[in-house]
Amino acid sequence: MNLDGLRPWGGLSDGESPAVVVAGIAYDGSAVYRKGAALAPQRIRQLSAAMPPVTEEGVLLTGLRVEDVGDLSPGEDIETGWMRPMERLAAIPPDRFLTVVGGDHCTAIATLSAQVRRHPGLHVLWVDAHPDLCDFSRGGHWTCGCALRRALETSGIDPSRVVIAGGRDFDPEELDFIRANGVLMLSTAEIARDLDGSARKIAGRLKGAKVHVSFDIDVLDPAFAPGTEIPSAGGLSTRQALELLRKSTADSTLVGFDVVEVSPPFDSADITTLAALKLIFEVWGLVLGKR
Repeated sequence: MNLDGLRPWGGLSDGESPAVVVAGIAYDGSAVYRKGAALAPQRIRQLSAAMPPVTEEGVLLTGLRVEDVGDLSPGEDIETGWMRPMERLAAIPPDRFLTVVGGDHCTAIATLSAQVRRHPGLHVLWVDAHPDLCDFSRGGHWTCGCALRRALETSGIDPSRVVIAGGRDFDPEELDFIRANGVLMLSTAEIARDLDGSARKIAGRLKGAKVHVSFDIDVLDPAFAPGTEIPSAGGLSTRQALELLRKSTADSTLVGFDVVEVSPPFDSADITTLAALKLIFEVWGLVLGKR
């Protein structure tokens, strides 16, 4: 793709007084099936230059200034290193919308732990084919199947403040945790049958709250996002995901967004990377529309 003369993040990275801060966490050490997500921040930044500074409904994003602070490293092991990126993210002024580009989903351990410090009482919308609520999964306590479980423990976020959307691959342990801890989960099947009704359920749980959205690209069907660690058939379309985000956050305040598990080595013509960028720019439009 020829990006000569184009600036990253749709040219929004120029100017002072940023409204959005972007950070990468180029880590995939918790991936157990196939690695590659550590390369996503670089590729997403590169292709961000191709994005127009306007949403699909014509909302100009030129009022948003974006500061990209680069990649924050947890080192070789997220279990021992998650606090390093967390502390850097937590120091970002809370009036700036945080956008984090992973990395595997264990990067959300640092992201959510920082966000709850920036925004006490935080609620989480976890959009993912997998709940990631195992205590032990695929050989460890800090693998991606445990990402949300460890994030809740490190951040202190009460599970009842979590909504999972798009789940379709489960371990029995995860379903037990969801039932026992008041987590609201909307499966992919339920969303596909009734997107509007599902969005209303989510919006009702999140109403009036400050919300961080953690978006695993594998919630999308592999037809729309083949470049990911664990492709899962029967997923959402990109259109369904965009509509779900827009409708389910209509009555809450978005304070952050992370997109994870994009794996460029397994992508096809960059369609997964471009889907991630579409989500980022449309979420920025939602944030701008509420300011």
